[in-house]
Amino acid sequence: MVVESPTKATTLNSYLGKDWLVVATKGHIKDLPPKSYGVDISNSFEPEYEWLKGKKNLFASIVTKAKKCSKIYIASDPDREGEIIAKHCFDELAKLKKPIYRLRLKEITKVELNIQLEKQTGLDQGEIESQIARRVVDRIFGFEVSPDLWKQLKIPTLSAGRVQSTVLHWICEREKEIQNFSKETYLLLKLQGTLNKQISELKYHTKEKLNQAEVNSIVKELGMIPEPSKLKELVLSNIKIKQLNRKPPKAFSTASLLEVSFRALKFDSKKTMRIAQSLFEGKKLHSGETVGLITYMRSDSTRVSDSKRQLGENYLKQHYPTLLLEGAGKQSKQKKFSQDAHEAVIPINPNLTPYQIRNYLTADEWKLYQLIWERFLVSLMKPESGEEIVYEFPIGKHLFTHSFERIFDGGFKNFPEPMMDKKKNTLDAKVGDIFFYESYSTLEKETEPPERYTQGKLIQKMEDTGVGRPSTYANILETLKLRKYIVEYQKNIGPSALGMKVDAYLDLNFHDLIGESFTKDLEQQLDQITENKNSRVELISAFYEKLKQILKSPRKKTESYGPEIVTSKKNEKIVTENSRINSNVNPKKNKNQHLPKERSLILTEKKVCPKCSDGTIRTKLGKNGKTIYFCSRYPHCDYITYDN
Repeated sequence: MVVESPTKATTLNSYLGKDWLVVATKGHIKDLPPKSYGVDISNSFEPEYEWLKGKKNLFASIVTKAKKCSKIYIASDPDREGEIIAKHCFDELAKLKKPIYRLRLKEITKVELNIQLEKQTGLDQGEIESQIARRVVDRIFGFEVSPDLWKQLKIPTLSAGRVQSTVLHWICEREKEIQNFSKETYLLLKLQGTLNKQISELKYHTKEKLNQAEVNSIVKELGMIPEPSKLKELVLSNIKIKQLNRKPPKAFSTASLLEVSFRALKFDSKKTMRIAQSLFEGKKLHSGETVGLITYMRSDSTRVSDSKRQLGENYLKQHYPTLLLEGAGKQSKQKKFSQDAHEAVIPINPNLTPYQIRNYLTADEWKLYQLIWERFLVSLMKPESGEEIVYEFPIGKHLFTHSFERIFDGGFKNFPEPMMDKKKNTLDAKVGDIFFYESYSTLEKETEPPERYTQGKLIQKMEDTGVGRPSTYANILETLKLRKYIVEYQKNIGPSALGMKVDAYLDLNFHDLIGESFTKDLEQQLDQITENKNSRVELISAFYEKLKQILKSPRKKTESYGPEIVTSKKNEKIVTENSRINSNVNPKKNKNQHLPKERSLILTEKKVCPKCSDGTIRTKLGKNGKTIYFCSRYPHCDYITYDN
């Protein structure tokens, strides 16, 4: 049996016994050449694969072992990448003229293994064609667009990726929104007093944001000023009640797993997928047996199989009987762009609790397993139910309100410990009751700029929009970081100056190929190839012709594709405005100046410095995720602030 990883080989070998040989390819064995095109354009875009470094000798030893076997099974991962690995292995092993079968293990257990062994299926040609189409399209885009970037931006080391460019554009557009954001100060008006002898507070109800003049007008009109106040009481005239039914979160898809893991455990996407892979492939437990702990970790589905749901419900009946949602077998509708090829990322056996197996996992493996285990059980629980109550106190054309929630059943929020009783914080009143006014207050608030993306939020957006697939989410972000197109401080991701420059050019000239709508449409076409509804050659040909038309057309140009980038001796990127930097500032000295100590994201602004009126305002993403505004003449001008 041929698998991808040595860990998976060890686990399966423990199930199969002495009559079996299980060997590992350690990932892909062939790929397109790294330095040449590798696609025969004139021959229906046929890919020209070559052996990856070291894999020819490795596979030679696999062939030697296969000669001793009567049957060959290829059990690479059950997705597109796994299928192309199986195809390359099949092509080499077919020379032995022995029966070859394909196994698609969606979990590493004895039961699943026996089921797949009985099927004795072959390769999935649709999956293979789809993977080849994606790989060839990405190769064509990279090898055609990258030289164009070099030529137009005068930076010979640039490279472009199709899906990565879409994600980079999201990041750059968000950064522009932040830079262009102007904060707005507004006021909340509140009344203090008593209702049914209880100290209470009412809020002024309005859809618009109030400024100081409007607040002054309201309090004057209601007789609250001048003192003594003419406002003595308000009558409760209406009670609005809205039923609450907050459903528990669904079991994890790959995207939601990456998002929650990053938020709760601070694991980046690459680390989460590496740990999830180890949990999928199996760990040696107290019984001495190596056991797969979770289902396949690359899935865009939140669906749970009937057998797994029954296991989860049985566990809850035994340990948390009051939290189980009875008769919850109906599956919710999957997301629009979900392939639903695999069920959700869930524990194979919920009876293996995190605490039972803690000593057999590393600290990080245990944390991720606990996250997956708890999320699965929570997805089977009752919703939180209650009601939202709003008391309305009209006076003339104005309205004041008091709102609160009354929770009847905390449902899934009572796991693992019961939630606090919110009834104690409620205020019981009926229509006609009087609110006795005592004083008023205002609270100053500021509008907040859009938040920068985190890894989790970006991956969630990829899933929601159909851009990318579970097997590519983590790699997309890693590629952008390796190319130095994005920078990350703690949770926040922003574009580097280089990323802004590249995005500006690509969006202006290649938007039709990297726009969100085109990218997700292409993903759907790839899915149709998988289902044998579309032709690989037709898809690639249409993409190639569209790209060639763009490359033949005159380039669109702006005054600048972003800040000019100068590389210092230590390869620190220093950003200057084209021919606008103050002559008193030497960019090479920035490495010794106090402000840009962090490797920074610096974007050029055109606002004049309010302190010296000589320099312009620049911005950088600080380590705390906030935007720092400073003068381009720093340190000659020491203007610096967090306020826009």
